[in-house]
Amino acid sequence: MAFRTVRARLLALMVLVVLPIAVIAAVTATLTYRSVLTSIEAAQVQTVGSFAVRTRIWYRETLRSLLTAVAAVKASEAASVCDAIANRIVGDATGFEFISIRVGDRPACQASRGVEVTSGTLGAILTSFRQRQRVASWAGTDLADSRYGQILIGQRRFLGVHARQEATAAGEPIEALLLVDSATLDRSFDLGTTAPGVVVGLIQIPDQVIIARGAPEEDASWLPREEITGAGTTRWEGVSRAGVRATFAAQAVAVPDLYILARFDRAAERAAFLQFIALLLTPLVTLAILFAAYSLAIDSNIIRWIRGIEAAAVASTSQAPKPAPVDPAMPEDIRRVSEAFNRLTAEQADRLENLNATVGANRHLVRELHHRVKNSLQVVQSYLGLARREHGDLHRSVLSEVEAKVQVLSIAYRHALAQGEMRPVELRPMLDEVAAMLAGLMRAGAPWVSVSVPDGIALVIDRAIPLGLLVVEVAGSVQRADASAHIDVSVRPETADGVLLAIETGADVPGAADTRIVHGLLRQLEATSARPAGGRSLGEWHVPL
Repeated sequence: MAFRTVRARLLALMVLVVLPIAVIAAVTATLTYRSVLTSIEAAQVQTVGSFAVRTRIWYRETLRSLLTAVAAVKASEAASVCDAIANRIVGDATGFEFISIRVGDRPACQASRGVEVTSGTLGAILTSFRQRQRVASWAGTDLADSRYGQILIGQRRFLGVHARQEATAAGEPIEALLLVDSATLDRSFDLGTTAPGVVVGLIQIPDQVIIARGAPEEDASWLPREEITGAGTTRWEGVSRAGVRATFAAQAVAVPDLYILARFDRAAERAAFLQFIALLLTPLVTLAILFAAYSLAIDSNIIRWIRGIEAAAVASTSQAPKPAPVDPAMPEDIRRVSEAFNRLTAEQADRLENLNATVGANRHLVRELHHRVKNSLQVVQSYLGLARREHGDLHRSVLSEVEAKVQVLSIAYRHALAQGEMRPVELRPMLDEVAAMLAGLMRAGAPWVSVSVPDGIALVIDRAIPLGLLVVEVAGSVQRADASAHIDVSVRPETADGVLLAIETGADVPGAADTRIVHGLLRQLEATSARPAGGRSLGEWHVPL
């Protein structure tokens, strides 16, 4: 199981709940952001389209006025009528500054409102318009081959409308030119109020601003660095000539050089992005706070108490046990567990105390029992000593050997209980005492049993006694065979869990260690032969510890 703790599993469950909500919130914020961006783009394109439609309507109505005058001239063949119509149009229509009408082979009639247009200037203007592309049909049938543009005469700017029609079977050829003050479009056709950061204008490529909203008409720094082409509506992100990054949209009014151009700063996109961040972060931060609060609630209401119970469980095995926490603020089910644990701990402590008391009593009983055994052995030893002295030399050797064996038991019990309780017997002091006892009991005079045992080797009493009895049994056999023979007992470490026992004599005493009693004692020691007896050696045995 990947989540092994209560906290991990509860937090994993919370993640399973929070994660889908976070994903849904992120997807919703992203879709909303894209929808807002699409709406902004549509609004920008619609702004340019609206201005382009209004501009085209103005030009089309101006063209209608020009063609109406041409139709009136065509209806009359008198030259005076042509001049009168021209003068009337220029005089009555606000902003019409100059008009020139030519029908068939008739002389052209002209009228001007304070604008001096020489024949050379007029010819150049007409030639430039003839070289322009005709305006495509818009919202209906073509009224004539029309062309629009801006004309500079001296220091003044005019909006020019040129109409031309070749001779047909139904009528004569015509050519007419109308120059309108550029301020007329600004007065009679308002481009509308623009939002802050938006500049919209009618421009003539490459850099002539005819009418503008949101910036002075003499300021061309807001125009894009890129060249504007195409007849449809285009939208792009670019850099203005002032070095400001912005969004541009353009739509042609008259190809190739008359366009409605709009520049939009990126405030709307930035606002949309901030809205996207707010829509994205608000639920995510809320979920993060909820997750943190949930985690703290788990730690405060569950994990804290569980750790208290765990600490109490660990402390119950030490020398300083403490109860599990029980608090009114704990959840009821955890509090019941804590109370049950405290009851169990108290019962265990009572059982342990009773067990310790029982063990102590048993230990005291065992120690007392061993003391009784030791005292009984001392009584037996005293009785044997009295018997040995009373029977004289006839039975002295037999009773001495029996008394020595009883003393081995007494010596072993005394060393095992030296610290008040039964412990393994250190071999060196025990065998040294056995050797001294044999020197005084079985052969008075100089010591005739030597012991070589390093410090630190110990056997439990059930195996130390057979070892001591083995030494006494071998010593008795040697004593009976050669009263002057010397015995060497050696115990040395062999492995980490075993020692090597070797017994040698100062004389050749065969069979001293080859008796039933010796073999029985070796079985009690679980000894195995390491080298058979031979010469002065009575044998070597492996003895496990």
